[in-house]
Amino acid sequence: MLLPREQSPWNCGYFLGAVALRALGSSAGLDVEELRERMSTELGKPLSVNQVMSAAAWLYLIDAIALNPQGKVVRCT
Repeated sequence: MLLPREQSPWNCGYFLGAVALRALGSSAGLDVEELRERMSTELGKPLSVNQVMSAAAWLYLIDAIALNPQGKVVRCT
C-alpha cells in the first residue's frame, strides 16, 4: 500500500515529497524554512515544519535530496 487510507493523500509523504522536489526546482539549495515557504506557495495552503520534514526524510531515504556543505537541501542528480 503506497498511500494510506486513514489520512488524506494531501498529507502523505509521497505527495509532499513530489511537492518538495517541484519546490526545489533547479535551485542551488534551500534551508528548511525556505523550502516550507515554497511548498506552501505551491499548494496554496500553509504547511507545518513536521510535514516538510516528513517529505524531506522520505526524499533523503530514496537519495532524491541531500544536504550541501552549507546545510541547504539540494536535489540529487
